[in-house]
Amino acid sequence: MSAAAFRSAASYDLLCDVLEHNDIPYERIDSFCVTCLVSGQEGDIRLSFTVDESKMLTTLYAPTVSRIPQEQLPDLSLAVCMLNHRLSDGAFCVDMANGLLYFKLTVSFYNSQPSEDIFSYMLSVAAETVDRYRQQFRLLVGQPVSVHSAA
Repeated sequence: MSAAAFRSAASYDLLCDVLEHNDIPYERIDSFCVTCLVSGQEGDIRLSFTVDESKMLTTLYAPTVSRIPQEQLPDLSLAVCMLNHRLSDGAFCVDMANGLLYFKLTVSFYNSQPSEDIFSYMLSVAAETVDRYRQQFRLLVGQPVSVHSAA
């Protein structure tokens, strides 16, 4: 097993350990992807972690708003640009082709070993950021705010 593959597998296993330790239910999608739901003040937040062994990166994706009307994309894009300038870590991304807004946070494990702290940090930052802005984004695109569903 190459060093990159070993670090990726260790990273993935450690992530699952952190989720279990925090009583967060998760699902293994494939060898290097896991999804989970965390509770936020505005409802559940779906998080997906992927491990890219060739780039030695762990990336977290959190869908925030889906089915964005085409006519709302310019306003949403401007709001995302202005907000991303203020975020200390991670960024909101607009997938214009699929009408989707998601939060993305990437951490490298190049020349290092993964740690529980980094996964706890990723979980915390993503949940806090999505929870803080999800309702405003939904209102901006004219969607009702649903407290009990994940994006």
